[in-house]
Amino acid sequence: MQNLIPGDMLEVNQKLQWERETGLTADESSVIHEAVLAGTQYFVDEALEGSYWTVKWDAKQQNIDIYGINAKVVGVIKPTGTSLEADFRKDSQGLFVRIEKEVAVVVRDN
Repeated sequence: MQNLIPGDMLEVNQKLQWERETGLTADESSVIHEAVLAGTQYFVDEALEGSYWTVKWDAKQQNIDIYGINAKVVGVIKPTGTSLEADFRKDSQGLFVRIEKEVAVVVRDN
């Protein structure tokens, strides 16, 4: 359960319950933020066939920056709505499909 990347709100709630039962402090928003970040990292690793680049939330926790091997931002994942969390809540599968496509473009262009 620790390594589960929630793909929808049902899985978010399952992971949230697990985290609380193991003594971790978490809320729905933090689990969603972790899921979106981990999902983006997964797509980056898959596209590059290895862990060469890193993804991080930007300073405002609004966008996800994709860092290349030279530690410079090579791409940014932005929300289509008010936030990536809101995009996840509205259509988590659609968000992950969009992220996967955007990551593919970033990898291709860099």
